[in-house]
Amino acid sequence: MIKKKYLFLISLVLIVLVIDYSFFYKKIFNYKNNLNFNNNFIVLTGGNNRVKKSLNIFFQLENKNKNLFISGVGKGFNKKTLKKITQRNPNYNKIIDCCIQIEGISRNTFSNAVESLKWVKSKKINSFVLLTNNYHMPRAMLEFKSIFKDIKITPYVFIDENKIWWKTIINYISEYFKYNLTYLRINLLQF
Repeated sequence: MIKKKYLFLISLVLIVLVIDYSFFYKKIFNYKNNLNFNNNFIVLTGGNNRVKKSLNIFFQLENKNKNLFISGVGKGFNKKTLKKITQRNPNYNKIIDCCIQIEGISRNTFSNAVESLKWVKSKKINSFVLLTNNYHMPRAMLEFKSIFKDIKITPYVFIDENKIWWKTIINYISEYFKYNLTYLRINLLQF
């Protein structure tokens, strides 16, 4: 009888997890990319070519009053690195010097949000486009919205390009649990 209770509870927990995960999975693919004529961008590093993809979007903008903040770069990544990435077009060097800022303090999504807030305040920005992978966006939006109170955030996602299917599944499941832990942390701290 006790074994049946445990089996029932385990089954119930698994059903709830599968249903909850399906909502998370749907959220990953529900983002509609729209720049909304915004000229301010924040890219969170860590995924497949996020910086290169962000630069492609950024350099295509014709507006001269544009800003890009690259948050959470690794040691040794700097503006010289960006110039090497874009060396085919030397006209980009001026834009890199004037309009792109890089920070390497952040080590997770929470610290990305904290460092990005400092940049947004220094630039007196009231809206920006947040760029990251689709599986990372739900948690990124959760972190950013918890500290960016009166600032409009427009999500722009990159689709995961991992060719190995099981690595993609691991990314999604890992991100699902990180998202839930973040949700609990944020909501438990805000009684």
